[in-house]
Amino acid sequence: MKIMIFILSFLLSWLSGMFVILVFAFIPYEHFSIVDITGFAVLTFAISLLIVLILYQLVLNVLSKWLNGRNLFVCYPCTLILLANLPVYFIIWQMFDGLYGRDEAILFTLCFITIASVFGLCMAWKTKTDRLKMKYL
Repeated sequence: MKIMIFILSFLLSWLSGMFVILVFAFIPYEHFSIVDITGFAVLTFAISLLIVLILYQLVLNVLSKWLNGRNLFVCYPCTLILLANLPVYFIIWQMFDGLYGRDEAILFTLCFITIASVFGLCMAWKTKTDRLKMKYL
């Protein structure tokens, strides 16, 4: 059951990030082709899968032991946005001249901010419900 919630949280956060890309892509671009959407989808899925499995889980495991149930709904998303996404931000802004433009870098950054916040909220909800179940058992 815990793995299913983790997978659903990952998919929800990735889809939320893709939604942000689709919404904000119409600001710099007047048309957004299927090739662009597919490129963003594949790239963000691959990167977010690695980040969620490696960085987010490591940061959340350390943070859950340190917090003891206080302010989960604020601390989880903020920590993921500000701390766990630092390597992603660094890579995005290091390579934006050679691989893509400034507008795409902004879209990627907004996408990963959304992914981190949605995944952090989902994991805070899961942690809170698990602790409530343990309290009443």
